[in-house]
Amino acid sequence: MFDDPVLGRTMKAASTASVRDGHAIVKAGEFIEARFGAGTSPSLAARKTLALLIAKAAGEAWQPGSHVIAKRELRGTHNANDRIQDTLDELMDVKFQMPSTSAQGRVATLTAALLAWTLNEHAEDGRATVEWEFTAPARAILQGSDYYARLNRAALLAFRSKYAITLYEMGCLLAGRREPRWSGTIEELRERVGVAPKTLLNFSDFRRFVLDLAKAEIDQLAAFTMEWTEKRGARGKITHVTLTFTPKDDDATDAAADEAGRHSGGRKARREGTTETIVDTASLIASAASRLSVSDALRWPADDQIDGFKTPELHAIGISLGGGHAVQRLADQYARVRPEHRRKLTGDALKADWTKWVTGCASKWGRA
Repeated sequence: MFDDPVLGRTMKAASTASVRDGHAIVKAGEFIEARFGAGTSPSLAARKTLALLIAKAAGEAWQPGSHVIAKRELRGTHNANDRIQDTLDELMDVKFQMPSTSAQGRVATLTAALLAWTLNEHAEDGRATVEWEFTAPARAILQGSDYYARLNRAALLAFRSKYAITLYEMGCLLAGRREPRWSGTIEELRERVGVAPKTLLNFSDFRRFVLDLAKAEIDQLAAFTMEWTEKRGARGKITHVTLTFTPKDDDATDAAADEAGRHSGGRKARREGTTETIVDTASLIASAASRLSVSDALRWPADDQIDGFKTPELHAIGISLGGGHAVQRLADQYARVRPEHRRKLTGDALKADWTKWVTGCASKWGRA
């Protein structure tokens, strides 16, 4: 008789969670601690979709062979499958880097993709599926993994910042440990969260668009809070950051779980303690469908309307950097001057171009 394969704790925990707890996603610590491959910065949709694929495969993820998930599980409440293929294509190109050893026993870096192939069924009914298989290196890591994090599915899908998702996963792995901290250089942190090369090079921008946004969402949605300290080197330049993840008490944890289960409309207002905006029912439903879709990437809105519901990141940039001018006025001018350009940009590239435009207008027009 053949011996049963030796499985680490991660796959056993994933198998148990899939049966007993539909709210938890068990993710191997090796993949949470891994860096994204050079030059890659997965979108919000890609990071959410990857977590859902891992959850679906659960304790079987280490085995050769394919796994199947219904498209309706990937698109949330979105009524179309048109962007799922784009997200799958993106995930096929995502690579992770992690410490390893060579065949000679020397220290090395393993670079590998997670997905070997995908099969996207072209059907619009509720039975359409996506099929995929993990790569051999990924399966080997999953089989032997002995440490993991339990992610709250509702919280993960509620995040609007792609960097917040990655920092949330780090927090799930570290919160509750004797030393719930991560320390490293700015460049190491950029690689861990997947900031695209040549973007957010100024630390003040990195702080604003990565750390500040992530902290706001994590503190509101997670069972822990996130703080950080900065260390300066020569000439006062910030060179290192230490992140600390502190578990909340029971009442605060329950409040976070409640918030993760609530409608996303008004979440920012609830976080800041301001008055919630009242919108008509049709707008509320449309907003919910868009924000709950894991296959949705940041794009310029088709109707050129920038608001805190459909495009919260673009709206926040307009509010904070627009010199007091109406965000929609800035958007109208942007759409007029860049009629084609705005449709081609997505994600970080769109945010960077919009930031440049907003600050330029504020400087040219003066304060409102």
